Amino acid sequence: MSTFNIIALVLVVTAVFAVINDRYIKLHRTIGVMLIALIISLLILIAKWMGIIHNDIMTEMISKVHFGETLIQGMLGALLFAGAINIKSEVLRPRLVPITVLSICGVLISTFVVGYLIYFATNIISGIDIPLLYCLTFAALISPTDPIAVLAILRSVGVAKELEMDVCGESLFNDGIGLVVFTFFYALTIHSETMSAAEVSLFFIKNVGGAILLGAIASYIVYHLIRKTNDIHIEILLSLALVFGSFQFADWIGVSAAITIVITGIVFSHLVSTDMRPESRESMYTFWEVIDEVLNSVLFVMLGVVLLLLPIDIGHLYLGLFAIAIVLLGRWLSVVIPVAILKKWYFFSPRSVRILTWGGLRGGLSVAMALTLPDSIYRNHILIMTYAVVVFSIIVQGTTIKLLATEFKDSRNKDSLPINNKPHN
Repeated sequence: MSTFNIIALVLVVTAVFAVINDRYIKLHRTIGVMLIALIISLLILIAKWMGIIHNDIMTEMISKVHFGETLIQGMLGALLFAGAINIKSEVLRPRLVPITVLSICGVLISTFVVGYLIYFATNIISGIDIPLLYCLTFAALISPTDPIAVLAILRSVGVAKELEMDVCGESLFNDGIGLVVFTFFYALTIHSETMSAAEVSLFFIKNVGGAILLGAIASYIVYHLIRKTNDIHIEILLSLALVFGSFQFADWIGVSAAITIVITGIVFSHLVSTDMRPESRESMYTFWEVIDEVLNSVLFVMLGVVLLLLPIDIGHLYLGLFAIAIVLLGRWLSVVIPVAILKKWYFFSPRSVRILTWGGLRGGLSVAMALTLPDSIYRNHILIMTYAVVVFSIIVQGTTIKLLATEFKDSRNKDSLPINNKPHN
């Protein structure tokens, strides 16, 4: 099966699943198409177990897609950019400090809490011996969150813009931070590298600082090129060049490509919103909205059929359940600790911790990072834990977050208080 045939098949399957969900299941698009793909994958596995079928086209398709490489090298940049350009600088600015602290501290807290708890839990409870560095690597890849379905639900309910910005901004930023932390532990674990404190500091400064600088410079260059043309087709072409060119260049020079794209999207959005023809700006945003919707639908279908490649047994199921509970605890701690400190200077609704914790869905990025690990028995354990957490968060948390969001709406008037100060008594 050629690459073109695989792409065509994935798009056809995604479109059919989207129609089925829209007509009968009526969940959010990404959740619905993943649920359908997951059910079909389970039916295929059962049929294989019963000896009804031996080979199937979906297993062949997903085995040739190279999901990890496809997402990280092909789709991640476009997905991050499509999300980042919708962040308005005037809304982001008052929440920049809380979002940055939640992203950086949250990922680090989650990584070490989840990593150590997984290490002790797997050794004591399940009897599976996973080295500590592998546990920390798993914790790093499972820490980034995916806001796609949650944001649509929050907007439909009508929660405050401040909370919406916290969810969206924190998720975009922690994708980049999570990739940097994962790369760090990947190097320690897989390549047996050792780093001094100075080397660790330089590693993070180079990855994060270099990405911020590159993203800003690339945005300004493309923005000035756009100002020299009045052709919307060329403007959209330049935005595509900005995304894929800066992503690959960041990867080539060794800085965080994910953070580069997030900064690129935010800076580019600010520039074009102030000095771009309204019709061109509308076409630009519409184009990237379509790209975002299509790629996310394809991504979640692929997430559903990745199940066909996983080595599953009863022991792995218990491991997945342990991982779900521990990751939820780690997410709660990674939110409640920064919020408790930030509340001295910034306003948070009493329900913000619950929304941010339960709405912290895991998505394709976590699975993609897990799939980049080299073959080993530890890789299989990490894949099972990652997939269990992702499926639980999308199917269970994604379909129940509306209950919390609806309750949150009752306190919306409180959320309209100034967001950069504590409410006065």
